[in-house]
Amino acid sequence: MKGPFVSKTLSPPVRRRIELAIAVAQERLLATHVEHALELIQQIADQIPFDEGLAIYNRLLRLSDDEARIITTRALAALGGRSDQANDWPERMAEADAAARAAAAERGARSILDHIRQRLRGRVHDDLRLWIELEAARTEVALIETQVENALSFAEMLKGELSCTEAVQLYLEALDVRENIGEVVYYMTLARLRDSLLPVRSPAIPAPDGEAEVIVATAEDRRLRVIEGDAG
Repeated sequence: MKGPFVSKTLSPPVRRRIELAIAVAQERLLATHVEHALELIQQIADQIPFDEGLAIYNRLLRLSDDEARIITTRALAALGGRSDQANDWPERMAEADAAARAAAAERGARSILDHIRQRLRGRVHDDLRLWIELEAARTEVALIETQVENALSFAEMLKGELSCTEAVQLYLEALDVRENIGEVVYYMTLARLRDSLLPVRSPAIPAPDGEAEVIVATAEDRRLRVIEGDAG
């Protein structure tokens, strides 16, 4: 993850607020990762050792080596906090760390999913591959929702300093969000902000003299007319 974002165009107090917001945003994303990594491990625990499950998660979510190490450590710490798994936590952490290093060394040009399918082919049934991909998809959606909430916090915090679009772009840059994910987060965040930023539309458009007034029908008006027409 990137370090604190700094812009010379913003005052020192604003920059400090941004740095704090970045730290909070990173923590939210890490918490989301750990929650979903543990869920994936639990889902496949009876078929794949949990250290391999963590390695699979890290690959599927395209995590950097630093992110993978942090998430692995936190996931193992969460497991270690459970009484039935506390005794073997240090050994599991060492195994998972070694697996993460080996995974990083063997990354090639193949896509993430192709790589996972290759690893599972011939020794894991199709249902397991489906479960892993479904969990990965669910995690990506949860991460996008977390990113949107983070971007909304930036927009609120920087109100009066930057426009909402600039605030969201600043967030995406500061968190080094992947371009394809960043575009989705950008539009979802602006869609959430729309109702609070756009002026309230008048229900009627004044017409020139001698012409009938044009009424702007709302979605609810149109829905009611459809229902009434069906009833008749």
